[in-house]
Amino acid sequence: MSTLEAPHQSTKPSKWGKVRSSVKFTAAAKEKNRATQADSLSVSNAPVQSSAGAAAARSLVLFFGFLFRRPSKLFKPNRVDTWLGLRQLAISTDQHLSPAFIRSLLQNRTGLIAVGLTILPPMLVNATLGFLLFTSHSLFSLGLAKLDWFQRKVEAENEKGEMIVEEQEEELNLETLIRGPSVIPNHPTVLSAVAGAGAGLIQGMAFTPVDNVVRLIHQSTTSWVNILARFVHLPVPKTPDNMKGSSVTPVQALKNFFSDDAWRRNRNWWIGWRWAVARDALSYSCFFAAFDVTRRVGLRVKGMFGGNIEHDWDNIFILDFDGDAHDDSISSPYPPPSNNTSSSLPTYRPTGDQPQAPTLARVAQAATIVTGGVLASLLAQAAGRPFKECQRIMQLDDREWARRAAKGEMMARRPHFWQALLKPRPGDRPHPILNTLQTKGLCPFIRSEGELKSAQMKRELEQEAQAQGRIRGMVGTVVKRVGWRVASVGPWGCGFLVWAWIGGEV
Repeated sequence: MSTLEAPHQSTKPSKWGKVRSSVKFTAAAKEKNRATQADSLSVSNAPVQSSAGAAAARSLVLFFGFLFRRPSKLFKPNRVDTWLGLRQLAISTDQHLSPAFIRSLLQNRTGLIAVGLTILPPMLVNATLGFLLFTSHSLFSLGLAKLDWFQRKVEAENEKGEMIVEEQEEELNLETLIRGPSVIPNHPTVLSAVAGAGAGLIQGMAFTPVDNVVRLIHQSTTSWVNILARFVHLPVPKTPDNMKGSSVTPVQALKNFFSDDAWRRNRNWWIGWRWAVARDALSYSCFFAAFDVTRRVGLRVKGMFGGNIEHDWDNIFILDFDGDAHDDSISSPYPPPSNNTSSSLPTYRPTGDQPQAPTLARVAQAATIVTGGVLASLLAQAAGRPFKECQRIMQLDDREWARRAAKGEMMARRPHFWQALLKPRPGDRPHPILNTLQTKGLCPFIRSEGELKSAQMKRELEQEAQAQGRIRGMVGTVVKRVGWRVASVGPWGCGFLVWAWIGGEV
């Protein structure tokens, strides 16, 4: 029953009932607006108080529906580590980043400020880059969908009763850029991978200066970690000599940093852009392709638990679940062609003519998408790890070159990568990447660097690893990494499951 009829009943509906009714009412409003091209739904017959509460509930539901419309936003790999500041803060006190450490930090009066200073800046950077990434992905998807190989063509009947082939295209505007394409193209996984590579290329170019600024802050003479540790009164084992007489608060440290000319003299803001572009192009190509496959698997899982069945499993890219689906097909903006053209849009009927997918089917589909989203994120990180390691090796070599040049030492010129690989010259120093590959093998390029650790923590971990055994220690490390990854998407993943449980289509 909709929220408009709630005041006429004698019994007062529960809170969850109101939320479910709001979700169903929103679906009905969206279907009516799609069919009539209306911008709003009249609620003038409802009482003032009930219409105000229903409007607030519908606004909240529309917000979450817009967020969950493209669930890949919830699982994309972050370019800036959100937990890096807290991890370094824990390391400065010879502790591990754990829920106990965060809880003890929040018990302090200034702990909330420290948590905000370490988490909010990376979140803002990731949100900005995420908006750029998904907008670019929509732009590339809409552009590629116009090509003949990707363009979706359907048969339709004209006024004379003749069957003609129509090409489905979407207009390029602000709504489609933010919402993403809704027309299902041909070869959707390939299109998603190519569009993801293009979006990653743009994000890599935009992120290179940000990455260099973050690196410059970490390498600055002012220790931000020690400043925050002293600000929240954490027991720092030893304060370096260069910290004596320095800033007491993070605000003073920020002023001192921008008043220094060190960051102004650094003009190499685009160092390493090639590695960043290659890493993001491959990473997000794998991410969007894997997430497209995840959506297919999610639909099959939904069908196993009594959900609706898609007619064409080969043409699923971005699905639009507006309202409740038909019994024999999922709702999409362009249903499969049929002889009956009297009704081209699905309608919402709360009477049971078109029952909604069972709750178990929706939750199973949402759980599949959450699991697949985490796996797609881990796949993207693994695909970009070799490029990240190559970028780090080249930066260390450049730093060593600058250090020796400052001392007046002569150093052989670094050969080009392909020259050192195909035609090495006698007397040339080995290329840093090839030298690392020859001396250390593939492990540095396929294995994560892991958490930062202090010297005391390394000794304790080595003793613990010897006591527990190598296999058990490796399993514990993997569990911790997956746990922190799940923690980073935990609130959104839980919200996604709740959204499916209360009646929202995903």
